Amino acid sequence: MTPSPLASVDPLVPGFRCESALEGAVVADADLLAGLRWGAPRRGHPEGPVGHHVAAILGCIGAEDPLRGDLRFLALVHDAFKRFVRPDVEWSPENDHAMRSRRFAERFVGDERLLAALELHDAPYWLWRTGAAAEELDATLDRIPDLEFFVRFVELDATTEGKDLTFLWWLRRELAARERLPARVADVPLPATDAAATDDALYVKTFATHGADQADVASALRELIAEHAARLDADGRVLVSEDGLRVVLLWRWRGSATARLLRDGEVVRHALTAHPVLLSAQALDARLYRAA
Repeated sequence: MTPSPLASVDPLVPGFRCESALEGAVVADADLLAGLRWGAPRRGHPEGPVGHHVAAILGCIGAEDPLRGDLRFLALVHDAFKRFVRPDVEWSPENDHAMRSRRFAERFVGDERLLAALELHDAPYWLWRTGAAAEELDATLDRIPDLEFFVRFVELDATTEGKDLTFLWWLRRELAARERLPARVADVPLPATDAAATDDALYVKTFATHGADQADVASALRELIAEHAARLDADGRVLVSEDGLRVVLLWRWRGSATARLLRDGEVVRHALTAHPVLLSAQALDARLYRAA
């Protein structure tokens, strides 16, 4: 007896439950299943197989989220064609997992919101990594028909385990400077803190400042803590360097990190709007720490 497609996908994407005919059609495809199976632990993806990364994203999409179906579709497809990429060959549409994902998705949907998000979902990250000119980010943003939806998915993808969280501050700051930062995204529900959890998480953001701005940046971050500590269920602290060139924002909590990192996006949106001085603060590093 031939196993059902859902029986095939369940071990690849732990906890997956099909929620639509579109999802059912996608996970019935042998190429997609092979792509979900592919992957060993590597930089940015300590979880290994693509399907485990997909499961982490799916677990962060709220049950009542109006974009749930679209975000789930992107999660299932976005990295499923990495197995075809040859790192020893220069970039081309045929050697780009995101373009391959778009072409696969075109067999199932015609919505340019979804297709553009698949094609460009890694573009802002690579512009940040390579220090590309501002005009290149502008050109990328101009190709996105629904920026709020696009940013939602990029944030989901960029807060899974092993990602460099510095990128998220850079992206939100660049969007805010262009007055294109989406105004509001629903808070991600925080899971109940495990009473047995004893390990504290420290989320540390280090900002470069000029001596004249250091006091104002530190003051804005202290106000941010006073306004949003309850939202994050976390304690905050601000540190300043004696040379005037660094300010550190430190959040401390116990329990799950992913939901807080996503909710922190709302905190940052508010802060960049309410405290314009933060636009001058360049994030040197944003990283999650736990006790060794």
